[in-house]
Amino acid sequence: MSLFLHGVVRASHRLPGDSRFRLVALEDLAVVVSDRVEDRALTDQEATAHLAGLCALLPGGPVLPLRIGTTAADEAAARAAVLAFTAPVLRRHLDELDGLAELHVRLVFDEDAALHAVYREGTFTLAQGEQIVRDIVVWRRKQADVLLAQVAARAVALLDAGEPTEELRALLVPLGDVEAVRAVVAALDGVTASCTGPLPAFHFLDLSPSQPASRWGW
Repeated sequence: MSLFLHGVVRASHRLPGDSRFRLVALEDLAVVVSDRVEDRALTDQEATAHLAGLCALLPGGPVLPLRIGTTAADEAAARAAVLAFTAPVLRRHLDELDGLAELHVRLVFDEDAALHAVYREGTFTLAQGEQIVRDIVVWRRKQADVLLAQVAARAVALLDAGEPTEELRALLVPLGDVEAVRAVVAALDGVTASCTGPLPAFHFLDLSPSQPASRWGW
């Protein structure tokens, strides 16, 4: 039976009582693992469970999430895979993220309002349309800056929401401020706003520059 590798934590990390995870110690660090019973790709349901499990770890301390679907043949291979990132770097990131979490804020602006804000003529050509989309993105970002100015995030990462009128940001905030940030986002006027998290702070790590970031880890 091989292992799924979920994240790196401190060896003293408190696991949730009903967790399917266990810790494989690496001196003062540990790899969070679970049993992999079949050699197959993860289903969407299992991928969602992976993220939910990582989120459940946050109350016990900082978590450095590993790339979803990362596996190892046994505990020795799990230790070797993580130590490839070097222990001092892992310790530094755990210290930097202690007490912090990532929140995703999505702001959806009205399409007509966005169009009227950047273009006031009746019709436009294809080339103009492409420029209008770029202008809407600039307008959307400025609007988001104003709306989220009252959120005191430690750091912000701009994510791709996929639509010109949608702004998606990852915010690095103290765990104790999560509910306050949720309340601010819920009270925003003139925009449809949602907040997801707290999540492990994977958009604020730089552990593997040679590999692109996945949805839920490095």
